[in-house]
Amino acid sequence: MTKKILVISTGGTIVSQIGEGGLAPTGGAGGIVDVLRGRFPEHDISLDELMSLDSSNVGPRHWRDIARAVWRALPNHDGVIITHGTDTMAYTASALAFMLRGLRKGVVLTGSQIPSFDPLSDAASNLCVAASALLCGITGVTIAFGRKVINGARAVKVSSTDMDAFDSPNAPPIASVTASGVKVTDWAMPKLARCGVLTVLEDELCGDVFLLKLTPGTKLEMLAALPDMGYRGVVIEAFGAGGAPDAGCCMKRGLYALAGAHIPVVVRSQCLTGGVDLSMYETGRTMREMGAISARDMTSEAAVTKLMWALGRTSDVSEIRKIFETNLAGEISI
Repeated sequence: MTKKILVISTGGTIVSQIGEGGLAPTGGAGGIVDVLRGRFPEHDISLDELMSLDSSNVGPRHWRDIARAVWRALPNHDGVIITHGTDTMAYTASALAFMLRGLRKGVVLTGSQIPSFDPLSDAASNLCVAASALLCGITGVTIAFGRKVINGARAVKVSSTDMDAFDSPNAPPIASVTASGVKVTDWAMPKLARCGVLTVLEDELCGDVFLLKLTPGTKLEMLAALPDMGYRGVVIEAFGAGGAPDAGCCMKRGLYALAGAHIPVVVRSQCLTGGVDLSMYETGRTMREMGAISARDMTSEAAVTKLMWALGRTSDVSEIRKIFETNLAGEISI
């Protein structure tokens, strides 16, 4: 049966050319669509050149534009491929996973480490895996890269140079490409993508979220200054399972200031695998007692974008806590 697939191009390495200042996206995504048409001639593949940006410049307002473009396309297409730069692809995928929920169709992000004009480019392979993910019925927001398909709300870019640039540290891939074709792991698909809830677009975001990665010697006095800087939410990347320095009670004072300004604080682990447990160590318990919200085993990208999405819905810290306790897109498992 012929399927209708829309490719939404947003820029990135996959459509970049070499200019005076180095690689930069130039548009002209027709070539990558021609690749798909040549490999999947029996299907109807069309193109929407939505934007042409280096992914370092893609942020919350662009995520909203992408989500709305997908939403417009879904009634008339069987699936959507989004070509995107790799550097912030995991942020975009996580944001879309929260903005577009209950999907009964697939929305797959992909791109390349090497521009498509280069004979060694991985563009064609990644595009074909993305299309195959749609054709074999994988639903929800995913990333297809390096011959595997992973949950968009679990994705992390783990290499700046390897062709297998993305990983899903705390969850198995949804599918992988083998000599037998695309092998789908049904139980790895987010359950909420397959349940009977309505497909919804909830695209209000608040980009005023600050991410603080703790290092030995971090001056925690800065936390108290964040409300005056206009931030409405904070994600703290703690040590291990939730450790944090508390020299001179600066952490307590900072968290107290944030609580007084009704600013939610989410804590996740800096570790690539595992998660945070704010009940394990004294410093973690201190943060919990001061109102910090556990991100459990969420990625940094998912924690930041989920907080942006939650703040787009409410400023009530107790409601945001409930949102973080709810598994919306397969982003948490512990």
